Amino acid sequence: MTRPVFARLGVLALLSMLSACAGSGTVPASRSPGPAAPEPAPATSEASGGGFFTQAQVDAGQAVWDATCSACHDRVEVSGSDFMFEWEGSSVGRLFRTISRTMPEDEPGSLPRDSYVAVVAYILHLNDLPTGDRPLTADADLLDSLRISR
Repeated sequence: MTRPVFARLGVLALLSMLSACAGSGTVPASRSPGPAAPEPAPATSEASGGGFFTQAQVDAGQAVWDATCSACHDRVEVSGSDFMFEWEGSSVGRLFRTISRTMPEDEPGSLPRDSYVAVVAYILHLNDLPTGDRPLTADADLLDSLRISR
């Protein structure tokens, strides 16, 4: 029986948080923590006021969802308050990596990277994040610099 994506993603998030907490003890005296990494800006705070993915990507993501994801998942699993509780403040890169490494469940990582990017855009759109003029790419630095925020 397939567990809902929210349950799987929730476990991954919990493991990630536990791992971060376990490694957040004191820094050994021989090592300096160095400068703090800059906080990524919320994805919805771009100067243009627009989003960071296009409507064409949302449409492509919906097509991938309908053809691949909907066989096991319902849209409500990746939208709404439960999804935002789990993912708000997380990087878009974390969402992309989670999906691209674990889905589809019977062949994880088997879709083209652009399909995973499109599915991420579709999921973000389902959660009321706005579209924009620039397409989202699979660039890890870009994805990690964007935060899921309404």
